[in-house]
Amino acid sequence: MNKKTVLSALSIVALAGTVAFAGTAPRSGIPGSIHDMTQYGALGGSDPEAQQGRVCAYCHTPHHAITEGNDYLPLWSHTVTTQTFTPYASATIDANIDPTTMMEGPSKLCMSCHDGSVAVDTHYAFNGGKKLQQDDNLFSTPAVGQNGNLSNDHPIGFIYDDADGGVAKGPATGDPTLGSHTDGKDEWIRTKSAKYAGSNLTIADRLWVSASQGGKPIMTCATCHDVHNKKNQDAVGATNYLLLASNTGSALCLSCHIK
Repeated sequence: MNKKTVLSALSIVALAGTVAFAGTAPRSGIPGSIHDMTQYGALGGSDPEAQQGRVCAYCHTPHHAITEGNDYLPLWSHTVTTQTFTPYASATIDANIDPTTMMEGPSKLCMSCHDGSVAVDTHYAFNGGKKLQQDDNLFSTPAVGQNGNLSNDHPIGFIYDDADGGVAKGPATGDPTLGSHTDGKDEWIRTKSAKYAGSNLTIADRLWVSASQGGKPIMTCATCHDVHNKKNQDAVGATNYLLLASNTGSALCLSCHIK
């Protein structure tokens, strides 16, 4: 996944909002979407971005960007989470997830709002006041990864495709021809050449090339979500969760999982 692609792919589960945001049109861009932070600010008149409607400035800046460490930080202006995360765990998962590297790529940036540790309207020198775990009319559901706990959320940070040493064994379309099961492989997860339902995007288009895993593609938050509301396929009139396939009939799940 190149930088241009990832700049349109930096998210996990979308911010929970009020009914006012439920009909936000898919593929209509950031302004007015549930990732338009000017709608959530607690800073009032002291926030120039909200005053002037600069929706990009809550995450990005053309000058003096955050560049600390070797994290993926695309002209970044938002405080980055310092949480240590506990990955998904289950008797049914064969993937190996290293908690020290599972946040590579866009996932750590997504969690910088979604884990509830940093206010969504924090940017530049402004310390925001709206954290995702607040139970009010803007944020009525708890944060994802609150206190670093992702043990009951969809796994990320693992090598995806069988061809790269990952778990997905295929096929890209149709049902698998089952032989003896190989540990660490899942015949019931489509390979990275599969397409998202209703889209020409492939799973491979949304995997992150991991430096820590020898350049192999891993799953991130952006494998399911499109933070910029340009490529998502949520049904018109439904809650726009910025999904890369519709949630109707669990089409997003079935883009990868063979059921």
